[in-house]
Amino acid sequence: MRAAWPDPQRANPWFDPGRLEGVNSLEELFLLFTSSADKQDSPHCQRYTLRLGNAQYPFMKFVLQEYLVDHEYFFSVDTHDDLDIPEGSPDFDAWIELRERNRDLKRSIEAEWAEAGLPTNESLRELAEDLAQVECEATCQGRLLVVDDEQGVARGLAALLRARGYVVEVAFDGQQVLDRLGNDPLPQLVLLDYNMPELDGDEVLERMRSSERMKDVPVLMVTAASIDLARLQRVSGLLRKPYPRQLLFTMIEQLLGTSTV
Repeated sequence: MRAAWPDPQRANPWFDPGRLEGVNSLEELFLLFTSSADKQDSPHCQRYTLRLGNAQYPFMKFVLQEYLVDHEYFFSVDTHDDLDIPEGSPDFDAWIELRERNRDLKRSIEAEWAEAGLPTNESLRELAEDLAQVECEATCQGRLLVVDDEQGVARGLAALLRARGYVVEVAFDGQQVLDRLGNDPLPQLVLLDYNMPELDGDEVLERMRSSERMKDVPVLMVTAASIDLARLQRVSGLLRKPYPRQLLFTMIEQLLGTSTV
């Protein structure tokens, strides 16, 4: 709240912190959040969001989510809300500038959390690397490109997938993806985050499909946002964040044709 609304006199948050008074349990606390579907009804991990906004943007959210590892939760800030502002529109340049300010704010907040010892995506990376050492299954091999602007997430995923015998490269933005795909050997599958700086996943996918060289590279799109179902015709699969690692492994095996099921 302090970072999102630095001027107390002008603060106009979407959530009133006073509502936390009298809350005595996590169950009561999470009633104030928007949550994903109950785990018993979904293979995906649980995700709790609380809309705070910030001084320049009304949709910023505080996120607490279980990710990759059962019963392990991580703090993050969501400023990648699904606003479809097409390039060339009157507001496009202003949106890009706002998106960059939001990204800087997100990094600043998450850095303070990490310094305070709270679990962030960097903690997820460390946990994933530890798990990779005991979950080594070098049986399913393939060449993958993991793309996520959350560098801790990308590196953690890469560690888990390498432990399963995959050759894994990572990229952190859309331009890095296109640059990498310009060189041999092409990956057998791209695990592509939808929300990224500069070129988002949809733009990267469009450029891939319009390129004779890249048009047939399979893409597993990963997103926490809602996507127009028409776009699914251009991807090989869709994975909703946050997700357990076993679901990721299963989808990759199916898309590469290496599943034993």
